[in-house]
Amino acid sequence: MRAALLAVLLAAPARAAYNADAAGTAGGQFLKLGGDARGAAMGQAMTAASEDASALYYNPAGLSQVRQRNGTATQGFLYQDVSVSFAAYAHPVLPAVRPRRRFLRPSGLGTLAVGLLYLNAGGIGEVDNTGAATGGTFTPRDVAAMAGWGATLTDMFDLGISLKYVDSRIQAAAKTGSLDVGARMRLDVLGMPYTAALGARNMAGRLRFHDQTDPLPMDVRFGQMLRPIPQWLLSLDLAFPRDNAPYPAFGTEFSVPIEKELTGFMRLGYDGRLSPGDLDGIAGMSVGLGVGIQNWTIDYGWVPYGTLGHTHRFSVSARF
Repeated sequence: MRAALLAVLLAAPARAAYNADAAGTAGGQFLKLGGDARGAAMGQAMTAASEDASALYYNPAGLSQVRQRNGTATQGFLYQDVSVSFAAYAHPVLPAVRPRRRFLRPSGLGTLAVGLLYLNAGGIGEVDNTGAATGGTFTPRDVAAMAGWGATLTDMFDLGISLKYVDSRIQAAAKTGSLDVGARMRLDVLGMPYTAALGARNMAGRLRFHDQTDPLPMDVRFGQMLRPIPQWLLSLDLAFPRDNAPYPAFGTEFSVPIEKELTGFMRLGYDGRLSPGDLDGIAGMSVGLGVGIQNWTIDYGWVPYGTLGHTHRFSVSARF
């Protein structure tokens, strides 16, 4: 089981066809695992819905909506001994002089963000070419360091870009750079806030292990977000990955004001990338809860992966 899981997460032959026949043909698969617990609970349908520091992962254009310094940290416990961690910090940039153009937002210079995504695949026992144990162990791990910027360019249009440095290690290491770009348009539809978004993640970059070179799992997404009422959010993504067939993702979030500075959150999602047929069990669905206390938010997301097991993510975020 461990060897099969490692193969899914860390290795793949180099080929890209944007259809089901290309499944497993990109390297750096940890880049698909998502960012925070809120996104996990909402089926990763966050291209239009993420408007805090986690937007550095989902769509850097969403950084444009960060109005004050914001930080988030997430710990995820996956199947077997695999764990994933994500952290991001976003900082609005204040100009020396207020911009003259009235359609620019007050910050004028947008929001800068930095972040880190880290996967630890757990210790694995070494064997020689005959399958005999050597007594040694090794721990595969992957790291992606990110730096991005997002800003409101007009009264309804947001743009963002982030640079990514990817370091993947089994025993040897492979390193590369990549690029994410995104755009959002914010509208009012029948009195309801609506956002349409476009994002492209993991553009360019290839990981090379010995003689094998793999492209990163590039992913183009069209996202939509709608708030029928202030307490209810609906989000929908249509994803077009380099190494698989297109699929939908859906998420919803309902906030429940409890007291003046206390709010509860209930979330539900569906990720079409996770097929119950492929994972032989419950997969694709997700649920989560959250609580906001003054400027702090604590979130939890549960995502089942069929026979691989259940996964759990915990996030803590703060605005200051």
